[in-house]
Amino acid sequence: MGFKGKRSVLAVTLAVMVAFGSIPPAVGADSALNQLQQKQSALKKQQEQTAAKLKQLKADKAKQQEYKDALDTQVSNVQSQIDTLNAQVAALDADIRQKAAEIAEKQASIDANVDQLKQRIRAIYLLGESSQLEMILGSQDVMDFLDKAELARSISQHDNEVIEALKKDMASIKTQKEQIEVNRQNAAAARKELDTKNQELTGLLTESSRVLVELSANVVSTNSENNRLAAERKKVDGEIDKWYKDYYASLGNNSNNQASGGYVSKGQFTWPVPGYTKLSSYWGDGRNHKGIDIAGSGIYGKPIVAADSGKVIMAVHSGWGGGYGLCAYIDHGGGYSTRYAHASKILVNTGDVVKKGQVIGYVGSTGDSSGPHLHFEIRVNGVAQNPMKWFK
Repeated sequence: MGFKGKRSVLAVTLAVMVAFGSIPPAVGADSALNQLQQKQSALKKQQEQTAAKLKQLKADKAKQQEYKDALDTQVSNVQSQIDTLNAQVAALDADIRQKAAEIAEKQASIDANVDQLKQRIRAIYLLGESSQLEMILGSQDVMDFLDKAELARSISQHDNEVIEALKKDMASIKTQKEQIEVNRQNAAAARKELDTKNQELTGLLTESSRVLVELSANVVSTNSENNRLAAERKKVDGEIDKWYKDYYASLGNNSNNQASGGYVSKGQFTWPVPGYTKLSSYWGDGRNHKGIDIAGSGIYGKPIVAADSGKVIMAVHSGWGGGYGLCAYIDHGGGYSTRYAHASKILVNTGDVVKKGQVIGYVGSTGDSSGPHLHFEIRVNGVAQNPMKWFK
């Protein structure tokens, strides 16, 4: 083939590669995401069944307790849907990040191969059509000619392999870009549904609170129950205080490094639930409250972030948690530690080193909780102090 023929073939090949790079993105979901979506579908079906039951019970005043129980079931269902949607969004975001990294890696390979082809095109241009004739005339004998011919064939084969690799990488990038676009659309839809579910949850909690007031008309029994809960909470708080005391006693002189992952806090904290500043309970609060309760409409399922860097010294992933439900304790060094309670999910484990602002869980209503909120504490050498001293 002459130089013009070679040049036209290479030009067409490069044009094809450019076209591949500009094709827009799309693809399918993995099994984990499918499972989450199936779970969401099942929860919605259950919600519809409970809604029908609620409609019947609401009209019957004699069944107010049953109505309240059904409301609580519905609240739990909607909270589970929010948790599942949060998991879907997290999975989609993670897949987007992974595919973006893979695209960047393939793009680097493409750039290197294109540079290599450019060098070959330049070499072909400089040699011109006389290169094969020169090779024949310049051969010392038949064996020398065959050796040179084999070398030329190998170079040509390598060029073809480079071009095929470019095509494959381009096709792979196209597929991954399409998947990213689909994931972005799915994540946007899931976030939109999250807003709807949070509005549903707010309405259900309002109705649940109204019915609870009616059911608690007996002041004597209400006070008795409040006293029982206060006594139980006081006992649990005492146990937690002792746990902190024993914890710091066990550290000795290591409290500023090993226990906090080498970090020493300067007592500068970030707000643990970004975008939500309403307090439903304050420090002390007439019942020796050890922290503050951060609440607000739509707060359920929102991210909880580490108020400072440090090391997780305890993570509770299930159970009642002494009334505090799912919670996490972080040692920040310098005698500072924080506690995050009533979460719907804790993402970190005991021993994990975390960064300031890192998501460590999601707001919930686990344990002894009357509604979605975050119970947040700041302690100095194990002694709880008013967190608002650090957020003036």
